[in-house]
Amino acid sequence: MNFLRAVSGVCKARKAKGLTTLPFDKEAVGEEIKAIMEEDFFCAGPLSLQAMDTLGDISRFQPPLSKGLRAAIAGWALQLVVNGTPGGDSPPGQGACEAAEEGLRKMLQELLREDPSASHLVGLLERVAYWMQSGRVAVRARAISLSSSLLCFASGLPSFQMPDDAALGHLLVQLAVSLADPEAGIRAQARETLGQLYRMLLCHQGLQKKNTREARWRRDPGQPWKEGYLHLVQVGEMFREHLTLEQTQAFLEAAWDHVVRLGQEWVREGGLFLLYSLLGRAQELLEEEEEDDVKQNLSALLYQLWRGREVPPEVQALLPKTDE
Repeated sequence: MNFLRAVSGVCKARKAKGLTTLPFDKEAVGEEIKAIMEEDFFCAGPLSLQAMDTLGDISRFQPPLSKGLRAAIAGWALQLVVNGTPGGDSPPGQGACEAAEEGLRKMLQELLREDPSASHLVGLLERVAYWMQSGRVAVRARAISLSSSLLCFASGLPSFQMPDDAALGHLLVQLAVSLADPEAGIRAQARETLGQLYRMLLCHQGLQKKNTREARWRRDPGQPWKEGYLHLVQVGEMFREHLTLEQTQAFLEAAWDHVVRLGQEWVREGGLFLLYSLLGRAQELLEEEEEDDVKQNLSALLYQLWRGREVPPEVQALLPKTDE
């Protein structure tokens, strides 16, 4: 703890003098900080919280940390804070959880400020997205909230650029699957995150200003159970014309991966609707009027697709080739 506080003290003193470099090896100190964080195995304790704060301090100085070290620190911090400790969602632990979440958010924002590249943001969001499919509601909620915060922060960085490669298509699916989450609060946060990403993409393409209003998501007051499905369909319709061929292919591949993966049913349903929405065939999935009938048909179709049957021709190219 004394080491971390001493490093932070040096950073604050250097910043007050307007200096942009540190009098020690930043990479070596970063390695020490990572080692300190790794001592907390199940959750972020006081030492890890101070370590995240100190890492944020040194990130304000040049040169930037190496990509490998930065990724390792971010991955471990996400494991500690977002996943937390089993049973750590009880009321007595909420104050500590909130402090850990805020510390993680600040650290990741400083790392983004240090390297505002599109590849860095995508890498962070993909790590966060992993936890959006956790079996624990609190973990999913923390993950989707963090993703929205990081997107919002990145959009305000003057030197930030949207990804132009296939990574955007893959990331889009990872984020959009949460529109199928069983929890209404998580679905609402997912809509906010997707709306933010959509505005960023339009702004990047010169089609919209940053301060324009949010996307209007469809509602069906008569059948509220359909809304999550409708929003998944809307993602395909919203983004379809703005993705490159490479990004579209990555989107289809990621959606297909969610369909055939033996994961939670809502995750597979989300992947199915995203796949069919980009192909312009999503209405086929909502032909029935009753929720139970729709669910039954989706379950049957998911099984057939998992077995390699009834696969849309457009998706055949995504399947591994087999010898005749």
